[in-house]
Amino acid sequence: MLTEPMVNRNGHVSYGQDENCYARFHKHPYKGGMHDFIEIIFPGARDTTDRPVKESDKQRFSRQWEAYQKGEEFKAEGYPLENWQSMDEGTVREYNHKRIYTVEQFANMAESNLENLGLGARTLHTKAKAFVEAHKDTKVAEKYASQNEQLKSQMESLAKANKEMKDRLDSLETKKKGKK
Repeated sequence: MLTEPMVNRNGHVSYGQDENCYARFHKHPYKGGMHDFIEIIFPGARDTTDRPVKESDKQRFSRQWEAYQKGEEFKAEGYPLENWQSMDEGTVREYNHKRIYTVEQFANMAESNLENLGLGARTLHTKAKAFVEAHKDTKVAEKYASQNEQLKSQMESLAKANKEMKDRLDSLETKKKGKK
C-alpha cells in the first residue's frame, strides 16, 4: 500500500509527516566553497534528499535549523526506541541506522516504508501505534500535573510574601500605637 503524497502548508510534497522525518543540516563543498546542505530522510525510506538549503527549509525544519546554528545536534522528540520494551537491542540499532529514533516516528511512518524494515515490522508498527494512542492521555495528564506544580509553587511564594507584608504592617501598627 503506497502512501498518498501530501502537500503541506509550505507547498512541499512529502510522503509522510515532516514532524516524523529526520532532517539534518550540514556543511558540504559546493561550487568552490562550503555551503549549508540539508539531508531529509523519512523514517524507513530507502531514498534520501541531500541538497543545498533553501530559505523554506529553514522554516519547514526550524527546530533543526536552530540547533544547527548553535552547533548542536537535533534530537528527535518522543519516547526513545531504546526505552521501549517491545523492541530488542538489535532491532533498535537497525531502526536507528534507518533514522528512526522514537516510538512516535515509527508509529507515524508511512506504511510503504515498512517493507524496508524487514520481518516483524508490521507487527511492531501496530504495537507502536497502540503505544502512542495509550500514552496520548498520559502526556496531557503530565502536562497538567506540571502546570499544577508550578501553580502550587507560585501560590506558596505569594502566601509567603503576603505573610511578610502582614508582619510588616502589624509591626508598623504596633510602633504607631506606641508613639501615641
